[in-house]
Amino acid sequence: MLLLAVSVVGCECRPPNLVGTLPPDVRVDTYTQQAASKIDVLWVVDNSGSMAPRQENIARNFSSFITEFTRNSIDYRIAVTTTDIFKEAGRFVGTPKILSPTTPNVATAFANNVKVGINGSPFEVGLEAARMSLDLQAQANAASVMQCQAACPTTGQATCRANCETNTVFQFLRRDAYLYLIFVTDEEDRSSQDVRYFYRYFETVKGVGNDGTVTTAAIMGDTPSNTCGATPGTRYKALSDLTGGEVGSICDTNFSTTLGKLARNAVGLKRKFALQAKPNIQTIQVRLRYPCNVPADQTAACASIDRTKCEGNPADSMNVVCTPRQGAPDGWEYEEGGNLVYFAGESVPGLSGQIELQYYEEGKGP
Repeated sequence: MLLLAVSVVGCECRPPNLVGTLPPDVRVDTYTQQAASKIDVLWVVDNSGSMAPRQENIARNFSSFITEFTRNSIDYRIAVTTTDIFKEAGRFVGTPKILSPTTPNVATAFANNVKVGINGSPFEVGLEAARMSLDLQAQANAASVMQCQAACPTTGQATCRANCETNTVFQFLRRDAYLYLIFVTDEEDRSSQDVRYFYRYFETVKGVGNDGTVTTAAIMGDTPSNTCGATPGTRYKALSDLTGGEVGSICDTNFSTTLGKLARNAVGLKRKFALQAKPNIQTIQVRLRYPCNVPADQTAACASIDRTKCEGNPADSMNVVCTPRQGAPDGWEYEEGGNLVYFAGESVPGLSGQIELQYYEEGKGP
């Protein structure tokens, strides 16, 4: 979901606003944070008897999720279905059934949609419900294409029909959008097929060549055990691990942190940035650069911020220097196994931020 620009800085061709010279043998690996531009999000929410407070928790903290989408100007579609494959059977619920950036009072609309009630089947099959929901949407999209083709005139019919295949507007499961599935339940998935079956299905639901554009996440019972009586969601975690998604605990009294984490995962903000050479660990320095007009909330997790070079420069010049905290829960850490820098918690670099990893190579130093 990300395009990474990598360069090693160590020459005299620095931008004019940078002064000083790096010491010999110092490397600077540079990345640019980017996000997906279009995302379809399907929430699969348990509607059995124990879920009322959990649904309310999501509704109350939805702002932590949608803020990442609005901040990054994501063109999103959000729909909700339930784990009940007998009643809803994968159909979207709520009014309107698909939310977008143009939906009035989207947070209120989502809060209404996600409170799916507690009269659903106690036989929770979230993965199968998601499959059924996507099947229904794929059928609706195919019907829209056929309707377009049926209206094609005799003259130029072949061209018209081909255009219908590529240009018909879909409301959900859009051709050029990433797909993000979120399961919310306090029970284990009871779908009859194994996790690998659903992994293969979800990876290919958008057609050949679009594998890697689908991610699954879950708010579920912690594994291997939890403190709130929920059933560990081992199948949801296994699927999320396969697709690169995040998981959160259904036991949390406040879903704000988890929803923020899921949102960053959804929009594709990368947390891990590889070093191009083995470092002298003690010499690693991390800087983030942002434009001078960067919103304050995007730099809230910085340990310090230097805006002095913004004076007299354009608002979009990359002259805000953020020094992120080091160490969990909201700072960067070096992971030796992957030879990378990992940004934990709230420290993940914001959209269009420039990440600079400065270090001496292993065996060298000041």
